[in-house]
Amino acid sequence: MTLKYKMVVEQMEQEILDGKYAPNTKLPTEEELMKKFDVSRNTIRKAIDILAEDGYIYQVQGSGIFLREFSRPGCISIKNMIGLTREFAQDELTSTLLQLDLLEADDELAEQLKCAVNTKVYYVKRVRNLNGMPFVIEESYFNKDIILYLDKEICNHSIYNYISQDLKLNVGFTDKVISSEKLDDYDASLLDLQPGDPTLIVENKVFLNTGVVFSTSREKYRYDKIKLLSLTTK
Repeated sequence: MTLKYKMVVEQMEQEILDGKYAPNTKLPTEEELMKKFDVSRNTIRKAIDILAEDGYIYQVQGSGIFLREFSRPGCISIKNMIGLTREFAQDELTSTLLQLDLLEADDELAEQLKCAVNTKVYYVKRVRNLNGMPFVIEESYFNKDIILYLDKEICNHSIYNYISQDLKLNVGFTDKVISSEKLDDYDASLLDLQPGDPTLIVENKVFLNTGVVFSTSREKYRYDKIKLLSLTTK
């Protein structure tokens, strides 16, 4: 079951990303938000604290809650780099599935996923296309004991929406390592670039809110299209 404060955060975040509020606009009061979401004041305050920490809003004592003005178009938030569908809600984001296999975890993969050797694991390789242009190559592994089922239809859309909405699992946090390397011939062709061109690498280890690892992934972004955004509060 999705925690109430997280539901509030996700809905308000989506409204912000969809452009419902103009920059520096005053948001609804705590009382109005309590009525809108039918939750307690403590739930609203926790959600507001999270949105403030993520850099979406700021509070002025005695005046209310305001939307921060920030330059976001085309950017991926470093802190919330899970699921491009939400990051680019106003763009056309499609997937080209290259490979979907059910494997058994070897020693190295078992260590990454913190599971037993020979555990069944889904391997997904796909290209995500942003407004018709290849944007990132994703290679992901999902522990089948947790992500019980994946098929082509799911992988051609948002896997994280499926995890949260259909499987009702709560993604808790992600460890990320960001680096760069040069593209080989095959990956360059997938990204419509030249062999030897640079690519930004993002390696993710993704946990449920219970602290259990359910996925690892390696993403290769187009160097000429990727922009990372860090929203800070201090």
